[in-house]
Amino acid sequence: MTNTWTTTVPLAGSDEIFLTGLAFPVPASARVQGPVTWQGNFASVTPGISVAWKWGAAVYTTFNPDYTVLGIKPTHTLACGYQNSDHAGTPEAFKDFVTGGARGGGGSNWTGSWSGTAGVSVCVPGGGSMPQ
Repeated sequence: MTNTWTTTVPLAGSDEIFLTGLAFPVPASARVQGPVTWQGNFASVTPGISVAWKWGAAVYTTFNPDYTVLGIKPTHTLACGYQNSDHAGTPEAFKDFVTGGARGGGGSNWTGSWSGTAGVSVCVPGGGSMPQ
């Protein structure tokens, strides 16, 4: 597969962990309208876990459709070579090009403002879905 993420995360955590993302080009003269729907699947060998998430969106004047060059920050903490307080999911290699829009306000809001919290419980081994 191309331009997809498979993310393995710990069963416990108290801070942001980047799960997945999507980049898509929009012409400068266009507007994105309508509701946004995220879908995905959670799987665990340990039944009874619960996952909570939020999402955000930001607009960049320059971006790259090759996810391997974006430099996505995996967590909010100082980890994996990113010694800053940027939110998990920040495309570190392109954050200078953020302009705002969608749920973003530009400036240092690299991932956009967050939605409300949603969640799912994985009650049986194998998984649960995460519609929002």
